[in-house]
Amino acid sequence: MKTFVDFWIQLITNVETFAADKWNEIKEEAVEDSKDFLTAVKDDVQRWLTLLAEGKLSTDELSWLIKGKREVAKLLLLKDTGLAQPDLDKFFEGLLETILSTAFKLVL
Repeated sequence: MKTFVDFWIQLITNVETFAADKWNEIKEEAVEDSKDFLTAVKDDVQRWLTLLAEGKLSTDELSWLIKGKREVAKLLLLKDTGLAQPDLDKFFEGLLETILSTAFKLVL
């Protein structure tokens, strides 16, 4: 497993790419809200990735745990742009997929 710092740097890069590719018209807000969410869950993600690398946590469990942090994703800047709840949900699902795909590539 690479270090958590390596994972974190790659994750931020991947989130910026996700925001530019899928949400270009509100890219800055998408990146800012994503970073706020990631900062809020950083300690938990680090602990979970360690457990995943040690084989003490499955990929399904990691996904479930990160999804459980949905309430932390306030997405305030995106709400201010007028995105409807279905679009906010779509954004969060894409963000979740970005986190998980980055984790699986760098940890497993």
